[in-house]
Amino acid sequence: MTRTDWPAGRGDRAAFTRTHGEERAARFLTAFHEGDPVGDALFTADVPRAALMRQLRSALRAGEAAPGDAPQVAAFLDDMRAGVSDADWEQIERGRRVYLSIPVLTHSVALGPGSLVNTYSSPAISTVLVGTGRLVDGALRRLMDTRNWNYHLYTADALRPGSGGFEHTGMVRAMHAFARAQHHAKRPDTAEWGLPINAIDMLRTWFDFTYIPYRGLTAMGYDLSGEQLRDVYGMWQTIGRLLGIPADLLAGLDDHHSSEPMVQAITDVAGKPDDGSRALVDALVRASAAQLALVLDLPEGPLREKTQAQIRIIHGDELADRLAIPRTSMQVAELLQVPVVRQRYDFLRQLPQELEKEIARNAAMLSQLLAATEDGQSAYETVPAEDAAA
Repeated sequence: MTRTDWPAGRGDRAAFTRTHGEERAARFLTAFHEGDPVGDALFTADVPRAALMRQLRSALRAGEAAPGDAPQVAAFLDDMRAGVSDADWEQIERGRRVYLSIPVLTHSVALGPGSLVNTYSSPAISTVLVGTGRLVDGALRRLMDTRNWNYHLYTADALRPGSGGFEHTGMVRAMHAFARAQHHAKRPDTAEWGLPINAIDMLRTWFDFTYIPYRGLTAMGYDLSGEQLRDVYGMWQTIGRLLGIPADLLAGLDDHHSSEPMVQAITDVAGKPDDGSRALVDALVRASAAQLALVLDLPEGPLREKTQAQIRIIHGDELADRLAIPRTSMQVAELLQVPVVRQRYDFLRQLPQELEKEIARNAAMLSQLLAATEDGQSAYETVPAEDAAA
């Protein structure tokens, strides 16, 4: 397949062009075949993979490559450091405080039933994830891994070179490159969806941590101000660059309103949920309920219904129906809480001292949850080296 061919699973190019314009269509066509050259180079290097991964982890932890590291590791660290070279650290800190103004467990709802459900709903992504053989059977592990990475992002100064957010984001980026290489080796034909985990798929996932969860939080009663949203997006602009998303695709995505055209364009090329999507979402629902049952010492059945209700509230009935999410009376109970949550959050922002207490409480909870998920077994830390040794 050549780069002049629009992938068949992405719909009709002419229809896309009529809606979104030739300039965006041309950029999407390139992006469908665009990976992350700096990350991808790690898995074509003439260096034993396990040794390369050890170098990479050490370099990310130190914030820079060591003199004897492979050139690919040095180039990766140079690119990561460049990603934060012009970061607005004051805005990043404000974005962190926005996150901490909302209970961390509430963010977990926005992350699982919100972010991951949207990720899995695209067959372009579900095909790759199901193909790994890890996610349907290991949904709880995947949920824990994503939360662990997310928790690292919101500690103080997390994105500075050598800090936890910087280190773990680099490993997530390496895992994406590894999955891309593995999937492409097994299925080199890119005629249906383009390159696996291509630039458009990565940008779609970026929206799964900005547009999707924060729209979901609004539906749950957390109405952020325009300034708060811009600070959240500003923080994630830096994270996006650390993840290797092309800068021109991120440009101008500063809040929900400015993101709408790009979100709609990506939705139009994402494809409709397939059997893989439904299997992943079903596994996620069960994993979320199992984890909550363990934490709250409650039966899984009602918690599964609660998770299904949250999916319908966040994503709406059309997508929920496509994902075979049943309707449940629990949705009424969940919606009844929204006005109370909204009123409390509005009052909280008007009371600076109480807001500071809330942020401190949520920061303490974040530390506890980070410790609970920090077991050194996350997929982004272990998969590349283990596969090399197999």
